[in-house]
Amino acid sequence: MFNFDTEHSKLNSSLENPPILQLPSEILDHCWSYLRRRDLFQVSGVSRIFWYTSRSRIFQSLNVTLPSPAVLPLNQNLDRRSTNKAPKMLERAATRITSFYSDPSASELWDMVQDWTVSTAPAIRNSMFFFARSQEKNLVSRSVDAIFPFLTCSRNLRSLELVRVNLGRQQWIIIECLPALDTLRLISCLFPPSSHLERPLKLKELAIAGDNFGPRSIEERLVSVLCNPTYLQKLTLIDFLITHTVLAVLSSMAPFPHLTYLSIFVTSPSRDHFFRFLAAIPALATLRIFPWSANITPPHPLPPLSSLRSYDGYPNLLSYIVPGRPVDCVCLVLMMVTTDDDQPDYAIHTELVSTVRDISRSTVPVRKLAIEYFLPTLDNLAAIAKHLPDLHRLDLGLISGPPPLTPEEIIALSESSSEFDLDYTGEPLDTVDTMQGLLSWLAEGRAPLPPKLVTLRLSHSLMGNEDIQCAEGVKQRKLVRCLHGRYPTLREVEMGGCRWWREGVYWSREILEFEET
Repeated sequence: MFNFDTEHSKLNSSLENPPILQLPSEILDHCWSYLRRRDLFQVSGVSRIFWYTSRSRIFQSLNVTLPSPAVLPLNQNLDRRSTNKAPKMLERAATRITSFYSDPSASELWDMVQDWTVSTAPAIRNSMFFFARSQEKNLVSRSVDAIFPFLTCSRNLRSLELVRVNLGRQQWIIIECLPALDTLRLISCLFPPSSHLERPLKLKELAIAGDNFGPRSIEERLVSVLCNPTYLQKLTLIDFLITHTVLAVLSSMAPFPHLTYLSIFVTSPSRDHFFRFLAAIPALATLRIFPWSANITPPHPLPPLSSLRSYDGYPNLLSYIVPGRPVDCVCLVLMMVTTDDDQPDYAIHTELVSTVRDISRSTVPVRKLAIEYFLPTLDNLAAIAKHLPDLHRLDLGLISGPPPLTPEEIIALSESSSEFDLDYTGEPLDTVDTMQGLLSWLAEGRAPLPPKLVTLRLSHSLMGNEDIQCAEGVKQRKLVRCLHGRYPTLREVEMGGCRWWREGVYWSREILEFEET
């Protein structure tokens, strides 16, 4: 017999304590890992349980942006409104952090902070000659000085990123007092002379990056403080103005036995320093030569580098790096710097077939290959399929080449070849300048792919020319399914903003969204 009171009480009980709130906190924490920060804020306000399980992710990182003072031409005056705006914004940014770390009831949250980012916004420039009012420069410095001491309140702070910050002695003293700090990223920072400390830091990861707008320099002693050979595991040096000085110091230091990752910008004057430093990294597993580096080659035989697994850089250096080593992941940048002047020239590397042969001389099967500025010709595609048969993932950043196919020609090709029964044996494959056209050729068998390929990703190295990469799904589905018929292991095809993936025999389509960073 139906009992209204009993059922009503059960309903109220389920509403007051829904099943999702009964899940273990570990499960909820795993769910929150898929959410963006702004979504986590919304989740945290749903219930007390959601707040307690999501707060560690909300407070895991703090970002503080201090607006720079306006920088105007020498013959121009700041009006009163813009002069007053900067101090108020700087005071608000500093006040928020001060309030958070001055609240004793928030002390439990302080220890949840593991990542800090402190940055000053880039200044506004309107002409060739500029100045900034000294009082506004001092406001930025005072704000940085006011915020920095609070770093020590987060005892579990592991990662610190500083962007366009003037690092004086006070800042270095505070950095040295962070007991758990193992990652430091310095982006376009200034290093005043004699502002550093004498005791080396115990960093596992260090990144120094910046543009070529100066002046900016670094003292040799500070390099040895930041780069401790006993601890350093990952190093990124892509600051256009100070990398030469850093490399000169590193090449004269003791070996780095634990360093496994190196991403670096190299100029021609730094070539010898770079190769001497390379000889001091016996455990190196990943080497990345940053784009716009000089096209360097070693003057002497390279060290064994027996742990190297991944190379990212120019083809000329690849022929010295990959053969005879266990490299299974390669990323090639085919647009190379041909001069090292203030206005360098660039050229596309065209001898890709010989480069692919060099890649095949790795001591292990190469599973991943990415190529930027790739010209899709029959010779290039056939060389990849022939010499790298074990390839599982292929990423191609395409450039256009003659004869170009117009969108109308691509649509006509897709419509006329829907059954893929056309005879192209008498038409040599030259080049194609659209992802849709390349996919058509591959699906029709006019160009080969490695037989074990699992993931194929196509994009454009140059902006524009995105004609119909997300054309009607019906046409793309036919091409993708035909491609799968030729390559049964294929599970994912991505073309610019479209991604196709397979589960069993069924293919699904997704329109990718790219967040602004």
